[in-house]
Amino acid sequence: MLLSLLIWKRLIEAKKEIESIINDKNINNAHIIKGSATDLHFVKDESVDYIYTDPPYGSKIPYLDLSTMWNAWLGFEVSEEDRKLEAIEGGEQHQTEDIYKELLAKSFEEMYRVLKFNRWMSFVFAHSNPKYWHFIVETAQRVGFEYAGSVQQANGQTSFKKRQHSYSVLAGQLIINFKKVKTPQSIQKHNLGTNIYPLIIETIESVIAKNDGAKFEEINNELTMKGLELGFLDVLSREYKDLSPLLMENFEYDRETEKFHIHKDKKFKTNIPLNLRIKYFLISYLKRKQIEKNFPTTDEIILDIMPLLKNGITPEKQTILSVLSEIAMQIGHDQWKLKSGEGQLKLF
Repeated sequence: MLLSLLIWKRLIEAKKEIESIINDKNINNAHIIKGSATDLHFVKDESVDYIYTDPPYGSKIPYLDLSTMWNAWLGFEVSEEDRKLEAIEGGEQHQTEDIYKELLAKSFEEMYRVLKFNRWMSFVFAHSNPKYWHFIVETAQRVGFEYAGSVQQANGQTSFKKRQHSYSVLAGQLIINFKKVKTPQSIQKHNLGTNIYPLIIETIESVIAKNDGAKFEEINNELTMKGLELGFLDVLSREYKDLSPLLMENFEYDRETEKFHIHKDKKFKTNIPLNLRIKYFLISYLKRKQIEKNFPTTDEIILDIMPLLKNGITPEKQTILSVLSEIAMQIGHDQWKLKSGEGQLKLF
């Protein structure tokens, strides 16, 4: 009873807060349509300025199944056709992974059709299995979108499932940004070879070092973004579908802070060739700075990159500069930005 009163009080407060913005003009201009994202026939070609979409996360949450009571209470009819068109794995309809992917692919085609050129589409996703990220990016690029980077977004609250499985369930999500351009560039794939285990461990160790311990979602998000940017997400999706065993075997887990750490008295174990490691961190660093509209100086780059190269080899400043000059160009007095093709488009 007390909980019901609390919820009721918050609903009243929320209604009072938005009362000033809800008026006849907004109500009359609002256009709410129930339908499938796979069929946007009511929207003209190249007529939309921006798309922000937060689709179902595979088999993670059966939205229609869970909303049965709410739909009945609100008087919303959910037909069998609606259930067949729900982009989900499993559920009451026992949808397969192939059907889920097919529905997502059709929605990408429709979003591409209705979006204007040189406009953006932001795609929210929170599945911990990298194969879905790989599918999303490849599908978007196939229909004509250009990948323009990913950003992390925290939920601000912890779900019940997260509290049950703190080391294997994501607490936030990534937002993948795409742009519709006339001549899209695909993600550049670097020649890293098929054995990406050292690169995965290197990435995990760098996140742990940077944050003094790292949570599962921080590690997963960093690996996903690096996989997208450097072109090894397909291998990651095949060989490392579940990161939990790898993390529990190689790192120490603190249940109180929910963070992974390097085992006590253990050193960083990776030994990736120096130039590749420098290139790896430089590309990631300069892309992040470019998104922030910040072009760092030589000294700033050296001071930020040097601590990340932790495997017993301390690179000479000239070594970092030689790799930097391959992938970046100087602007202004002493600032750097990635060369065209190595870089990442800036959002807005």
